[in-house]
Amino acid sequence: MSEIQLKLIDLLHKNLRLKMPISEIHADTSIFGKSGLGLDSVDALEIAVLLDKHFSVRLDEQDPTSRAALTTIGSLADYIHTKTRVA
Repeated sequence: MSEIQLKLIDLLHKNLRLKMPISEIHADTSIFGKSGLGLDSVDALEIAVLLDKHFSVRLDEQDPTSRAALTTIGSLADYIHTKTRVA
């Protein structure tokens, strides 16, 4: 797992009080829905705040790329990597 994925998992686990044990969260873990972390739209706002605060990355709800990034831990980490590399 990449450094960004590990940091992201740690941030989400601590700040969103995830019920899933941190050891069970992987790159292919879904962010939303019962088969994944079980987060909802309110949590998406918190994720946006965390990304801005810890990675200086902003999510734009109108941007399809931002919405797609919120699919799995891996897709979100890739989005962060792309945005921080460009900046």
